[in-house]
Amino acid sequence: MLCIGIAACMMCGCGILPTEEEFDAAPLVKEYSDENVGKYTVTRGDMIQSESIAVRYEGTKKSDVYGTDDGIRIKKLCVSKGQHVKKGDVLLQEYLEDEEESLKTSKRQVSTLTLQISQAKQMRQRELEQLNHTGGSKEEKENVKTQYDAQIKNCRSSLELAKLDIQSLEETIREASLKAPISGTVTFVEKSLEGGYANQENLLVTIRAAKKNRFSCKTEYTSRFSQGSEVTVTVMGQQYKTTVKKGKGKQIYFVPKQELALKNAVTGTVDLVLKEKKNVLMVPRDAIKEVGEKHFLMVKGEDNQFIETEVTIGEENDYYVEVSGSGIKEGSEILADLTNYNETTEGVENESKGEA
Repeated sequence: MLCIGIAACMMCGCGILPTEEEFDAAPLVKEYSDENVGKYTVTRGDMIQSESIAVRYEGTKKSDVYGTDDGIRIKKLCVSKGQHVKKGDVLLQEYLEDEEESLKTSKRQVSTLTLQISQAKQMRQRELEQLNHTGGSKEEKENVKTQYDAQIKNCRSSLELAKLDIQSLEETIREASLKAPISGTVTFVEKSLEGGYANQENLLVTIRAAKKNRFSCKTEYTSRFSQGSEVTVTVMGQQYKTTVKKGKGKQIYFVPKQELALKNAVTGTVDLVLKEKKNVLMVPRDAIKEVGEKHFLMVKGEDNQFIETEVTIGEENDYYVEVSGSGIKEGSEILADLTNYNETTEGVENESKGEA
């Protein structure tokens, strides 16, 4: 009985001993080699989300017109210096010797056949009148008609073919020309080559288009630009102040405040701010570890060890993420583990308990 009482007393005594205090699992603390991490600092600044829009410069466009590789004989230069031309206008007529001779022959043939038809009609009428006067028979009259009608028919057939030849030759000669590749003003004409020959080394005509001096693009963000507002265009690191001028539909122009010495069609960019949040804490995107719906940073503590710290993220752009939380502040040193920074929360908790 005494043993039982002592045992019972011991068991009851256990119930009155102070309860051991329970502690949360210690946050994950890990050491990283320099080869496996990227080290960063929490900074404070403006979070800007922007879109880079490509633009193209439209300046003075010039076109030089030369002779051909095979060489051409210039029949006539059709423009003069200072003249305004449209794209497709004829600048010079080329002389095609064979076609020109064939055209002359066809035109002579048309004249001859036209005369022969007229003469055949006159002869037919004269002979019929003579037969009527002398009392010629019906058969004789029919023979005259048949003879001259056949002659006239043949001449008419030949005449139509000659006219078709003329039409074709004239079109060939007309197309044997050099035409304006752009619209603009003629600034040079080599008149000395008119009637002579020109090859690919002979400059014949120079045309300059009107100087536009503007950047242009088509973008879906036209509504975000205000007419007349100032926008900076960047070309190869050089910045140019411009004024917005809207075109039709998605077309928009950026007009420089002064004339630019840029080559035509050179490209540049306009950075359009889509969203902006000022004076926030931010870190590089690759410093954030995402686990489910939670986000973490490895933050350097007072003992110079990095501790996984939960944070709340906000706005973000291509490079930075807005962060907030009690465990971080401006200047906090953070890192991203490039090899082992993909553990799950469960794995982190297990490792802190020695179960991983």
